Amino acid sequence: MDKDRSVQPLQRIRLTLKAGSTAADMDIPPPSAEIAFIFGIGSGGMTPFECLLNDRAENDAIAFSVAASEAGLFFGHLFPGILDPALGRLFEGRDKVYFNVRIVAVETPQPREVIKAMADMTSHGHGCDCGCGCG
Repeated sequence: MDKDRSVQPLQRIRLTLKAGSTAADMDIPPPSAEIAFIFGIGSGGMTPFECLLNDRAENDAIAFSVAASEAGLFFGHLFPGILDPALGRLFEGRDKVYFNVRIVAVETPQPREVIKAMADMTSHGHGCDCGCGCG
């Protein structure tokens, strides 16, 4: 595998996300067509979601499910910063959501983009008791 094109810390990851009420039925409208974030910058290390993506290559697809009660822990700092409130709406009225994620691109961001992403996490107050798994 070409490490330059695989998911590694401090890379910008662009994903498509499909969600469904069952593994076979992706019937829940996604929060957006594509999601992008800087990988591996959480103050508590990688989230379980990031662990699924780690070392994967562009165009890899991953299927998984998340219990609503575990969503904050599973997505960690991405839940309040990148995906919430849109991601939170996926879980409304559901005990579990099934996901299909495809890695669209793995890119090297400019240093200022990494710094901004880290600053944005700090401004959220990570280390608090917000329920996102940051503290």
